[in-house]
Amino acid sequence: MRVLFCVDGSEGADRALTRGVAWLKNASIEAVVLHVIPEVDDRLRHYERLHEEELREIERLFGGEGHGLEVAVRARERLKQLGIEADRKVRQGDPATEILAEVREGGYDLVILGSDATGAAAEPHLGSVAEQVARDAVTSVLIVRARLGG
Repeated sequence: MRVLFCVDGSEGADRALTRGVAWLKNASIEAVVLHVIPEVDDRLRHYERLHEEELREIERLFGGEGHGLEVAVRARERLKQLGIEADRKVRQGDPATEILAEVREGGYDLVILGSDATGAAAEPHLGSVAEQVARDAVTSVLIVRARLGG
């Protein structure tokens, strides 16, 4: 099973990683971690191809706390702690649009993402990215929601 884990550095995304792995623990999966950042400058296009150790050093030097590359690396390391090896990808643009493009191009069986958006208990909201991905994806989507009320 080919699984796309979508991450954005939020607690909800980390919760989605953890829950997704727990639900899939007995499945044989090929995992990919995807983070979408609004803009990619030329240095990041080059750095994305480097090994993880070099990537960490670059992030330390340039400061990019929470930067897309680091978010993807942390999520991949989190999956490894949970027993899943994963590739990482970083795309540029609108998150929902880029997630949907990756789903179409990558032949995934399942997309897993978190949603920290909440509303009143009677009318909970998913958040615009999760809602658009769930509505438009050509495959199954698992949304791990934030806990309502806290």
